[in-house]
Amino acid sequence: MKFQLCGSSCFSFSNSKSTIDTTISGLNRHENLIIFSSQELEIATHGFSSSNKIGEGAFGCVYKGRLADGCFVGVKKLSVDIESMRGEREFISELAALSNISHENLVKLRGCCVDGANRFLVYEYMENKSLAQTLLGKEEKRVKLSWETRRDISIGVAKGLAYLHEEVQPHILHRDIKASNILLDHNFTPKLGDFGLSRILRDNTSHVSTRVAGTLGYLAPEYAISGQLTRKSDVYGFGVVLMEIISGRSAIDFDLQLGEHYLVQKAWEAYKEEKILEVVDPSLNMNFPEKEALRFLIVSLLCVQETAKLRPNMSTAAKMLSNETEVMGDIEIGEPGLLSDLMDIRLHHKHISQTSSSRPSSISFSTANFFS
Repeated sequence: MKFQLCGSSCFSFSNSKSTIDTTISGLNRHENLIIFSSQELEIATHGFSSSNKIGEGAFGCVYKGRLADGCFVGVKKLSVDIESMRGEREFISELAALSNISHENLVKLRGCCVDGANRFLVYEYMENKSLAQTLLGKEEKRVKLSWETRRDISIGVAKGLAYLHEEVQPHILHRDIKASNILLDHNFTPKLGDFGLSRILRDNTSHVSTRVAGTLGYLAPEYAISGQLTRKSDVYGFGVVLMEIISGRSAIDFDLQLGEHYLVQKAWEAYKEEKILEVVDPSLNMNFPEKEALRFLIVSLLCVQETAKLRPNMSTAAKMLSNETEVMGDIEIGEPGLLSDLMDIRLHHKHISQTSSSRPSSISFSTANFFS
C-alpha cells in the first residue's frame, strides 16, 4: 500500500507492495507537514496511556501529548485493516483535506507518522476539547457557556464550513458535521476537526456519489437515501449543531418513558406553536437577546429543511447569523427532514430493488460511524 502527496491536495492509491520509504519520502517533500517518528509520539503521550486519552471516534483514539519543544498536541492513532482499508482511507482523507489549507476555524494539522500498520496524525492541541464534551457532556462536566460564546462558536463553525465549500480549491465536503467534531481552543474559538470521511468536490460537479456514512441525528435524509453527497448535506448537519449550541441539548436524547426523541422535531413543533424561544438553553436563565436568539433558531430550521435546495449555502448562513443578511420578516420555512432509523434507508432501497427493472441499487451502508 502506498500513497503519494499530490500538488492538488489529492492522494492516489496503489495495491502494489511498495516500501513505506516511498511514502515517507513523498511526505518529507511537503513543507507544511512534520514527519514524526513513532518513538517521538510514544514519549510525548507517555506510551499512549489511558490517562492521556482525550477523545475516541470510529477510526481511532486521540491522546494529549507534549513534544520535546514543550508544545502540546493532540495525537490521533489509527490502526489499519489491510483487507477493508479501514483506517488507511481516513488517514489519507485527513492529510488530503488539511495539509494544504489554513483557516481560523479549521483544526491545524502539524504532522503525521507512518509506522507499520499504524498511522498517526498530529494536531494543534484544543484545551477545551469538543463541543460535545464541553456543552453536551455529563452534567457535572458541562461548561456553562454564555450566549456571547455560543454566538461566536456558531458563526465560527459557519465560516469554517463556508471556506471549505466555497473558497478552498478544490472544494471540500466534510461529511460528518457533528458536535464531537467541533473542537474548542483556549479562547473557545471553534475549529472543525476529523476529516476522515471528507470528500473533494471537483470542477463544477454538484455532488459526490459515495457509500452512506455519518452520524444518526446529523445525517441529511436525502444523502442517506440516495448516497449523493452535496454541500447541502453538510448544511443539514450544521443546522442540527446550531440547534444543539442554542438549546444545550443533544441531537438525539433518550428518555425511559418517551424513548428516543429528536431535537430537530422538538424545535419544529415549538416553531409551529410559536414557542420557539422555549428551545433556548434554560441554563442561560433568560440572559440572552431574544431577537438574536430567534434569528439563530430560524437559521437552524432553514438549514434542516427536508427539501435540500431550500437550505441556504454556508456563506449565506454565516451572513444571516452575523446579521449581514436579513432573516426575519415573512420568511417561509419548510418542514424539516428527519431520519429516525437506519431501517428507513434499508426499506427504501429494498423497495427500489423490488420495483425497478434496472439493476439493484449499488449504495452500500457504513454504520460504523453512525453511533460514534
